[in-house]
Amino acid sequence: MAIDCVLVTCEQVPALDPDDRMLARELRRRGLTVSIAVWSDPLVNWADARVCVLRSTWDYHRRYREFIAWVERAASATIVRNDPRLLRWNAHKRYLRELERAGVPVVPTVWLRRGARRSLTRLCAARGWGDVVVKPARGAAAHDVSLVRSDPAARALGQAQLELLLRAQDVLVQPYLEAVATYGERALIFLRGRYSHAVVKKPFDRVLAVCKAPSSFAEATPQERDLAQRALAAVPSEPLYARVDLLQDDDGRPRVSEVELIEPALYLSVYEPAQRALADAVEHELAAS
Repeated sequence: MAIDCVLVTCEQVPALDPDDRMLARELRRRGLTVSIAVWSDPLVNWADARVCVLRSTWDYHRRYREFIAWVERAASATIVRNDPRLLRWNAHKRYLRELERAGVPVVPTVWLRRGARRSLTRLCAARGWGDVVVKPARGAAAHDVSLVRSDPAARALGQAQLELLLRAQDVLVQPYLEAVATYGERALIFLRGRYSHAVVKKPFDRVLAVCKAPSSFAEATPQERDLAQRALAAVPSEPLYARVDLLQDDDGRPRVSEVELIEPALYLSVYEPAQRALADAVEHELAAS
């Protein structure tokens, strides 16, 4: 018997994040059959699902090749959302370069290719940057992200972290924007392309801590909503769900720091109407299938 919706998670959270369990309850309240499955479980028959919605696949970046192979297998048997093309596009932060080329303001970034040898101190001096953030081009939340202060001891540790990351993959270096600690990072959530709500994220939150210490509801400004909409307009196709993270630069202007299309926390618990809106989006997929 076909299952209307399978919510996809990972081995670390086999019962879903509490936030996503709200979606499961709302779908079941509407009379839909819902199951939860770990993407890497070889015993799951994905063809049993009418639609698979990725939610807590938080280990995808550590097992990327295996994950993408699973995406392709699942997509050959059922509908996967977000669309596999979007998942591949979003898995490497080079998408930020594409957004920038499309005229979307992003956080200033130096892109370093895997195997490159660069001095973090000279890189920062050339751009007039003090504290910086070093992050892998393929990663989730704050995994392997380092805030490197400008003092010599911190820079030495940051250089070691940079070199370690570059052995395995491409790396981004960005200036640390002080507004992270004052104004905060804004996360704007969109469901089927429509703005839903926003939250203020805690600096360097790790994904697994989201459900334990939820970020607070926020009113996004018209400028922030416009920028987030412009960013989404530049992605390859309309996502079922999306989160656009914004930071203020030193002039108070919003810039895109991330567009999350794979497994973003959607903060359903801080805005109850979003639970219904996401369930509506899933029902729309089912009706179209």
